[in-house]
Amino acid sequence: MLKKQQIKWINPLDLAHKISVSNYNQNWIFLYSGLNNTITNSKSYLGLYPHKEIISDQLLELEQDLSKRYFGYLGYDLKNQLENLKNGKKTFINLPNLWMINFELVIEFDHDKKRTHLITKDAFGHKVAIQKIINDVEFQHRIQQQHIITIKSNFTKSAYLKKLKTIQTKIENGEIYQANLTRKFFGKFTKKPKNPFEFFLKLNRASPANYSSFLKLGKNYIISSSPELFLKIDGFGKVASCPIKGTAKRFKDKKLDEQSKYDLQNSPKERAENLMIVDLVRNDLSKNCLAGSVVVKNLFKISSYKTLHHLSSEIYGTKSYHANNLDIIKSCFPAGSVTGAPKIKAMQICIDLEKQNRGVYSGAIGFVSDEACELSVVIRTLIIKEKKFEFQVGGAITFDSNPQKEWQETISKAKGITKTLGIKLSELEKI
Repeated sequence: MLKKQQIKWINPLDLAHKISVSNYNQNWIFLYSGLNNTITNSKSYLGLYPHKEIISDQLLELEQDLSKRYFGYLGYDLKNQLENLKNGKKTFINLPNLWMINFELVIEFDHDKKRTHLITKDAFGHKVAIQKIINDVEFQHRIQQQHIITIKSNFTKSAYLKKLKTIQTKIENGEIYQANLTRKFFGKFTKKPKNPFEFFLKLNRASPANYSSFLKLGKNYIISSSPELFLKIDGFGKVASCPIKGTAKRFKDKKLDEQSKYDLQNSPKERAENLMIVDLVRNDLSKNCLAGSVVVKNLFKISSYKTLHHLSSEIYGTKSYHANNLDIIKSCFPAGSVTGAPKIKAMQICIDLEKQNRGVYSGAIGFVSDEACELSVVIRTLIIKEKKFEFQVGGAITFDSNPQKEWQETISKAKGITKTLGIKLSELEKI
C-alpha cells in the first residue's frame, strides 16, 4: 500500500540537480512544471528506484498493468499499431517505442502550495535517503564545455522547401487540409557528456516551459522543454487537451513584441490552422467521451514563452463509462498538432516525405495509470546517447503557408536547443 507523506518543501530543480551528481545510478525521471499553469495545477514529479520497467515496441504490456502509475514516454511510431501506417528509416538514436517505469519512490512537488510529498511504501527509508543526498551532495559549479564534431539533417533547406510545395499541391488537390512537416538534426560531441542534466538546466533557462522533463533511461537521456499538453485525465474522468498551432517570434523591443503577438492572434492563416487541429482533437476525444461533454474553451489563446508566442486552444470532455485512460490515449495519439488533418492521411504523407522515423519526437512524455494521466507532446526535445545527439523541429503546412516563413519558423523553434548545445542558429541555416 502506497503512503503519501508530507516533508519540508524542497526546490525540485535543486534536488534533481543533486541526484544527477550523486552516487545514484539507476534510471530516473523528472517532470518539471514550475511555470504557472491552471490545467496542470503546477505539480512536478521525480521518480526514483525503479520497481518495474516496460521497455517495448508494443502497447500491450503497458495495457495489462495500469493499476500502477508508470512514468516515461510513448514514441511517435506507436502510431503504426493504431493505424495501418508504415515506418520510415531508423532514426539516428534508436529507442524502443515505449519506455515506462513504475517507481518505488515518487516525490510530488506542489509549486502553488510549496508542499513536497513522498509517495512510497517505505516513507521512512526513502526520506532518510533523500535527506542524505540533500545534505551530502554539493553542486559541481564548473560546467563541462561540450564541443560538437558534426551536425547534419535528414534534408537540406532546398529539400525542405520542395517537400513543402509537395504538401501544398496535395492540399490543392483536396487530399488533406494541412500536414506537420518535420526536420531532424543530429550530430556528435567530441566526448561523452559527464552530466547530461546540465543540458536540462541550460534548456530550462533558455526555453522554460510548462512541461519540461528529464529522463535517464540506461545510456539514453531525453531532455524536453515542451509547452504543449497532449492529455490530462484526472481521477474523476475529466479530460483536457491543449493543442498549440500558430507561432510567432518574440522581440526584445516591447512594441515589436506586442505587435508580433497581435499579428499572431489576428492572422486568418494561423487561426484557421489552429481551428483545424481543434476540430481534429474534438473528434478524437469524442470517441471515448460522454456524448455532448466535449467543449472548447479559450479558443485562440496566446501563450507567451521566452523565445516564442504560441496560439493555443483548450478542449475538455468527460470520459465515457466504458472507456479507460489508455482508450482515450489511443484514440488521440499522436497529438493532432504534430500530424495534420485529416490525421491518418497527413501522417502517411509526412512518412513518405520525411523518410525517417521520428522516434520519441512527436510522441508523449509523462505518467499514466488507470486512475490518472498527464502527458505532454514531445517537442523542443534533445536526445543524447553517449557522444550522439538529435533533435527535431517542424511546423504545420497549409495552402496559405509562405515557404520561406515556414522554414524560418523551424529555425526559430530550435533556438532553445541550439543555445543549449552552443550552436548558432546561423549554422542550422547552412545545413
